[in-house]
Amino acid sequence: MGELLILSIIILGLVVYSVNGFPLKLSILTLLVINWWGLSEGAGIFNLFPIGLFQNILLEIPLKGYNGLLTVNSWAEATKLVIIIGSVAILLMIDPYFQKKEETFTTQSGALGAGPSNRKNNHDLRSNGASHTPVLILMVTLGGVLLVLSSNWLSVYLAIELPTLSLFILAAQKRGSGHSAESGLKYFVLGALSSGLFLFGCALLCGLTGGASIPCVDLVLNQGVAQTLDSAMGSGPSGVVTPMGSLFITVALLFKLSAAPFHMWAPDVYDGAPTTTTALLATVPKVAIFSILVTIGPVVNILLIGAVFSMAVGSIGALNQTKVKRLLAYSGIGHMGFVLWGIEIGSFESVLASLVYMILYVSMSICIFAIILALGVVKNLIVEFSGLSRREPVLALALALTLLSIAGIPPLVGFLGKWLVLLSGVGYRYYLVSILAVVCSVIAGVYYVRIVKIIYFQADSPLLIGPRTLLKENRINLRKSLLIGASLYPIGFTIVSPNFLLQIAHWATMGLF
Repeated sequence: MGELLILSIIILGLVVYSVNGFPLKLSILTLLVINWWGLSEGAGIFNLFPIGLFQNILLEIPLKGYNGLLTVNSWAEATKLVIIIGSVAILLMIDPYFQKKEETFTTQSGALGAGPSNRKNNHDLRSNGASHTPVLILMVTLGGVLLVLSSNWLSVYLAIELPTLSLFILAAQKRGSGHSAESGLKYFVLGALSSGLFLFGCALLCGLTGGASIPCVDLVLNQGVAQTLDSAMGSGPSGVVTPMGSLFITVALLFKLSAAPFHMWAPDVYDGAPTTTTALLATVPKVAIFSILVTIGPVVNILLIGAVFSMAVGSIGALNQTKVKRLLAYSGIGHMGFVLWGIEIGSFESVLASLVYMILYVSMSICIFAIILALGVVKNLIVEFSGLSRREPVLALALALTLLSIAGIPPLVGFLGKWLVLLSGVGYRYYLVSILAVVCSVIAGVYYVRIVKIIYFQADSPLLIGPRTLLKENRINLRKSLLIGASLYPIGFTIVSPNFLLQIAHWATMGLF
């Protein structure tokens, strides 16, 4: 776990000595090195390299093991790998060549009536904000990695708050946009509410058990110690304190996961935040929250309610959406329903299915957001995709494949994730929920297929005339192609040979059972 200390030191250095253009490259390099470090350390080959000496020296610090705050197993290592790979993809999205298309139309349209000095000041403000974006993304990554490794309620709370504060700044970083400021404020207020619920739940559990260790609390929850302690305390009806504490913690984590019925912030925040921030919100924090949900063993009844509501709200709520990012917000809510259902079942097969589903969801979400950014114009309305197959046939095909995959249409890989979760549900006699999941998947397929229809069979929208006159032709460079291709590859080919993905998920789940 020495890589966590290295990552923290590098983030501090970037904050203090931030230089425009430099933090992005160093951030990507840092995550790649940390990723390689963790893999090689787990494989037992790290000491073959000279840097192994530095690691051995570093781990002699009295923080080894972090005094029981963190723990390492195959589950934490696998989810940490997903978080780091997702963060590298987000950092590639904010490359200056990859970021300009989101701000160009807004700044140029706003600068039509402004003088040269105003345009220069606006550019300076954007540059200063952009230079700190990689640092904030690294802080989100650090918080996510700490969260999946946490084995103490104190470290869990701190790991949750670090990404929350960073994401609040990222969501509101478009200083000239009132919509962005509104989304940042909503995320901050509702994030503070969920953090308060989480802290209150932790206080109840820790006050009852006398310790903050998650295994200790798990012993209380699962072996009937809670009733004995409640009775001994004489504080009221037996068994009231423990369920309430666990309930508050689960509800707070469902808030962070944007699962229904605690999803009210997601559509507005997704729509108002910059596209790169939306991509970050939809991927990295959800993986971390998913990992800790599985680890702590939450209230299963609440998870089942959240799963059912998320499937229904996500599929029905997206039907009347006209904006792309709001539709993707409801889509994410629906997908979290499948993930929560697998966690709620609680078997080895269902947790493995949820992990596979989450990995595929992250890959497909990154591909969609990367294509949206690569198109050269801020895609705000769904109708703006009309005629895309004639302007950008390759990107249109990639976007269509990704949308059909995320809808769960075979033989694309999205079908594999839904099939594994449904198989676990039917195997454990969740027949009604299985029928609901199939119906919601069919409903969700309607709006995905509608976008594909707009891409290929609808004439160009007149809404694109304004951006076209202001923007130059956008060429897909190597960086964009690599990111889109890397995220698109598993969508098209994993279904042919899913053994590698299933073996990784099996190895990770073995750390829990």
